[in-house]
Amino acid sequence: MRINHLIAAVVSFNALMAVDAHAGNSVSVLQFGTTNLSFTAQSGPTNNTATTLQFGATNKATSLQLGSISSANTLTIGQGGTTSTATNSAFAGQVGGSNLSLIGQIGASNAAGIFQLGILNGSTVLQSAP
Repeated sequence: MRINHLIAAVVSFNALMAVDAHAGNSVSVLQFGTTNLSFTAQSGPTNNTATTLQFGATNKATSLQLGSISSANTLTIGQGGTTSTATNSAFAGQVGGSNLSLIGQIGASNAAGIFQLGILNGSTVLQSAP
């Protein structure tokens, strides 16, 4: 009986929204559950760092970073499907001087999108089906 209540509590608290709007921003999101939803947005004249890790049957993450021409934006999204029909979707948007993104997905259906506008841009997408 206890386990059923714990799982229900975890599932009900999985919708998360983190917004940070100060210079030198850092945000981390860790989610376990059946359905995980995450949206992070950061803006500031210096560096922005975001990390999102999701483990569930349906994982959806969006991370947006807006910095100045001298700022460095770094984001990581990791999604691990916990069922044989797991669905992962991730979107990263970055504007700044230097932009670096990494998206890693393991699931039956994986979708990723990256938008970068800056002087130096780098991105990596890793996808795998079980």
